[in-house]
Amino acid sequence: MEKKVLVKNNPIIAAVRDVSLIERAVLSPVETIFLMTGDIFSIEHCVEESRKYHKSIFLHVDLIKGIANDREGIKYLSKKVKPDGIVSTKNQLIQAAKKEGLLTIQHLFMLDTQAYENGIRNVSNVQPDAIEIMPGLMPRVIREIYEKIDCPIITAGLIKNPNEIKEVLEAGAHGVAIGEPDLWSLDSKF
Repeated sequence: MEKKVLVKNNPIIAAVRDVSLIERAVLSPVETIFLMTGDIFSIEHCVEESRKYHKSIFLHVDLIKGIANDREGIKYLSKKVKPDGIVSTKNQLIQAAKKEGLLTIQHLFMLDTQAYENGIRNVSNVQPDAIEIMPGLMPRVIREIYEKIDCPIITAGLIKNPNEIKEVLEAGAHGVAIGEPDLWSLDSKF
């Protein structure tokens, strides 16, 4: 399976926290969607809508209801739902998704030095296709991680305006996952 590039031209990623916003996300200029909600009954529709509009979609499996957080749950997603990939905090789900041919994004909470060091170690061991770090407003930390990890960095959380988007992109982030629908339509040329 040929892997897709996570972010091609537009670094803004629609972080969809309400299934009813999937229509707005697919009609926006974003290229990538992170589905951070839903259940076993709604995710197929969201993936189908994304396909119709040629958008990449990643399921945040830790937040989807009705999908077991195990290898079989990942296998079901891969074979039946067919997203481009998953986002997860769990090493075993990242590894299972890689075996199923899905792209993987490891979600890391950078709360303190210990979380930072554990995150670097986990990424080195699991080797996801990209990482998503929270909170997103940490340019110094983004620059440090950019130097230490050989995979794309996506930031998320607490980003509220175009200047903050520009700041994290300049620090080395490849993409910015944003939950505010009004920011999904920003000019992608930062």
